[in-house]
Amino acid sequence: MPPWVPSVARYMAEGLATTLALAAVSVVVSVVLGAVLGALRVLPIRAVRLAVRWYVEIWRGLPIIVTLFSIFFVLPVIGLRFDTFVAAAVGLCLWGSANVAEVVRGAVQSVPHGQSDAAAALGFPWGLRMRYVIFPQAVRRALPSLVGLVVNLTQQTSLATVIGVLDLLQASQRSIERLTLSSGATHAVPILGAVLIVYFVICLPLTSLSRRLERTLQHG
Repeated sequence: MPPWVPSVARYMAEGLATTLALAAVSVVVSVVLGAVLGALRVLPIRAVRLAVRWYVEIWRGLPIIVTLFSIFFVLPVIGLRFDTFVAAAVGLCLWGSANVAEVVRGAVQSVPHGQSDAAAALGFPWGLRMRYVIFPQAVRRALPSLVGLVVNLTQQTSLATVIGVLDLLQASQRSIERLTLSSGATHAVPILGAVLIVYFVICLPLTSLSRRLERTLQHG
């Protein structure tokens, strides 16, 4: 084993831990907040629907990197300061929740209107119709897209490196720079190859799960 491998492996393991923590926080908050916002998008109150629609359009429309820069570099001008991890998590959660909300809205509206009409004929008010009739069917329809979005959100955590988060990609870049300065050899190919393999191992099972859910839904 080359002498530089153990130190680089330890440093990249720290970056991987940060990447996994950032992905976990972003996914959980995005799914929970996005599900709530998606439900509000079909609420029979126009003002609420309009407010949520603007939230979704803004954060889906902005590139994540612009959102990250705005949170980390612009908000301190008005006195709001976040460390790199929190800034990255907030930016990813804004983007993720907006996309989850759109997935949930689409899933709810894809349920045939006859289902809601039949529940209304049985005396179910709007809230109970959504809870017991519409949402259970919408969740099943939304699952493949949600799993795919989780994969995408996990991959987007690599953008956190632009504001200085010591994630897996940042750790690999710093390792390459340090080796270049100390020995003149970058060892970039094996280091970046390891990064590629790690992301592949993390994302492949989720991608396979998304395809399996899609096939199940089609045949079901």
